[in-house]
Amino acid sequence: MGFKVIILAAGKGTRFKSELPKVLHEILGKPMLWYVVKAAEGAGADETIVIVGHKRDLVKKFLEEENLNVKTVVQKEQLGTGHAVLCAEKTLKNYNGKVIILNGDTPLINPEDIKNLISIESDMVVLTGETETPRGYGRVIRDGGEVLKIVEEKDATDKEKEVKEINSGIYAFRVKPLFEALRNLKNDNAQGEYYLPDVLKIFKEKGLKVKAVKTENFNSIMGVNNRYELSRAERILSERIIKNHQLNGVTIHNPESCYIEPEVKIGKDTEIFGPVYLRGKTSIGKQCTIGAFTEIIDSVIEDEVVVKTHCHVEKAHLKKGASTGPFSRLREGTVIEKGARTGSFVETKKAHLKEGAKANHLTYLGDCTVGENTNIGAGTITCNYDGYNKWQTEIGKNVFVGSNTLFIAPVNVGNNSITAAGSVITKDIPENTLAIARAKQVNLEGKAEKIREKNKRKKK
Repeated sequence: MGFKVIILAAGKGTRFKSELPKVLHEILGKPMLWYVVKAAEGAGADETIVIVGHKRDLVKKFLEEENLNVKTVVQKEQLGTGHAVLCAEKTLKNYNGKVIILNGDTPLINPEDIKNLISIESDMVVLTGETETPRGYGRVIRDGGEVLKIVEEKDATDKEKEVKEINSGIYAFRVKPLFEALRNLKNDNAQGEYYLPDVLKIFKEKGLKVKAVKTENFNSIMGVNNRYELSRAERILSERIIKNHQLNGVTIHNPESCYIEPEVKIGKDTEIFGPVYLRGKTSIGKQCTIGAFTEIIDSVIEDEVVVKTHCHVEKAHLKKGASTGPFSRLREGTVIEKGARTGSFVETKKAHLKEGAKANHLTYLGDCTVGENTNIGAGTITCNYDGYNKWQTEIGKNVFVGSNTLFIAPVNVGNNSITAAGSVITKDIPENTLAIARAKQVNLEGKAEKIREKNKRKKK
């Protein structure tokens, strides 16, 4: 059955005490609104309409940057939830089906709850939840499957306050009676606003059917109104994401310390040692090992890769069987081919290490290519920046780079060559060549004692 979704995202969220619109506050790297849009998409919505208002340009910019398939409708004045939904009437003027009303500050809503709402035949369906601590929530008063009314806490009788079923603020409606009722809403309340729940009374007066469906997971309807609740929602969502990976064959040690964003993919038989931070669109293959205190951002980690402890990997690509760390930093544009490795205190940027190449310690490789089975000695630096431009270093295959070699780019090193330790390479090196670029050592016998005596006399 087809349906459309309206997401209310126009509010300011004063309890956040923030310049940022409420729905753009992030949980695991994504704004709350992103999760609600994705839930609508996952439930199979034909169209999603987002009602924007407070700082709407920021909200629209986010929706465009994420390439989310939604329409936006502006609520110029924030006159309540009923008025916000009414703003979408023109957009839905030729539509006669069902519409789901979601809130942009309920990031834990899941597609199954939306599907359950749609499956019930009624003019209005209220998504409810049951809690042992209903204080502060509107109570849902039923007669069997039929909803009689929703009573706010302040208006409830003592008997009604004992009811544990509460209103989530999420609804399904038939479009035509919804907009007819919205046009008849009154704003004679303390806030002078038009409230969406007041539609229920109009529906009952007209003899329309109002039913309720109870969610099996109360957390899924949890609203987020301040930063404390934001952190609670993040913990719940984090547990949900980690559990899903575990049930799909990923071993996660110390899961409470792991931060894994929703778009991260992890293959089966991979082992992760917390704490780790896996962010963005990172993809990790099968049978990998990710060490503790590691952060991986927007990177591709193929099968059987080892990322040891204390590594930072961002926008890099580690191919099958590669390894890095401990204490390595792989920056944007780095490619580590099959069996290649970088070790302790190695930093790379736009570096391509081909199959079997290795840089095991204390090295900077930037804007360079390192050929197959080449060994980069400790202390090697590609000097790629002259203050204005970045220059390329090309190192061939089977090259042995001596410790503390400096490559002054642009420079090319031929296959099977060797650089002597401590060399400063400023010119191309042909194939199968030993390059020595350092001052000749001079030994002055007895000179050390004379220098010490001279320095003693200078000492105050």
